Amino acid sequence: MTVHILVRSSGKRGWMLRCDLCEHRFDAAVAGRREAVAFARTNGWIVGEATWCPMCAATHTIRRTA
Repeated sequence: MTVHILVRSSGKRGWMLRCDLCEHRFDAAVAGRREAVAFARTNGWIVGEATWCPMCAATHTIRRTA
């Protein structure tokens, strides 16, 4: 199982993910870490060894293919 260091509990409000590159945040009002990661991925986030917001992920993909 991959450890998501930047997926943190935000108390009663749910979970927060933070982009490794730009510090953009994603707040998910769900019960568990697994649900927060799934919800973020549904919204375009890349979560794994690195956590990237959709814009940083798109920029990285463009740079690799250019």
